[in-house]
Amino acid sequence: MKLFTLLISTAAVSFAAPAANARAVDTILYPAGTYRYWVQTGKIVQDPQDQLLIVKNGKAADETTTIVTFDFDQSTRSKTCELIFELWDRDVSTGSKKLDVFTYSDPPNSLQAFSAADAAGWAEIKSRDNHVGRIIAPKPGNATWEMSFQGWPKIPCPAGQLIGVEYVGVGDNVKVRWDIGVTGPRFRVLE
Repeated sequence: MKLFTLLISTAAVSFAAPAANARAVDTILYPAGTYRYWVQTGKIVQDPQDQLLIVKNGKAADETTTIVTFDFDQSTRSKTCELIFELWDRDVSTGSKKLDVFTYSDPPNSLQAFSAADAAGWAEIKSRDNHVGRIIAPKPGNATWEMSFQGWPKIPCPAGQLIGVEYVGVGDNVKVRWDIGVTGPRFRVLE
């Protein structure tokens, strides 16, 4: 009986305690899609797990960039979103470790029915848009913005929209890989 009374008292105190400030907890928005893009051929691979995602080595046939899409729901309306990039020790970042960051116009919007043929057609039509900055991506660690333009990495959250961000290696020798959906690019939703 004493144990029951103790448990009830503890529960009452827990429920009566003030709730943690919701503003103190950031919401992380993970990519809706990740696409490895071969610059020379236009080939695109959707969700390329366990592959180098960005390669710049002076051999045109090998060089790739990565396009990442983010789907902002209505809960992000009137908030600020910050593009972040993190690598863990198991990820890869070699060479200059620098990546130029671009917006990508008209990213795919029907991810569930997205086929390889759709990707090929999409690559021919869509394109890199605005250069919004350059990051240095150490492994392990959080990327730092070496330069930024147009307000990036913090932007008004584009609620109700799907946006694309493209990462391009800087210099003659860059290789980057992250664990898609775990590390790499994400948006932090701020109040």
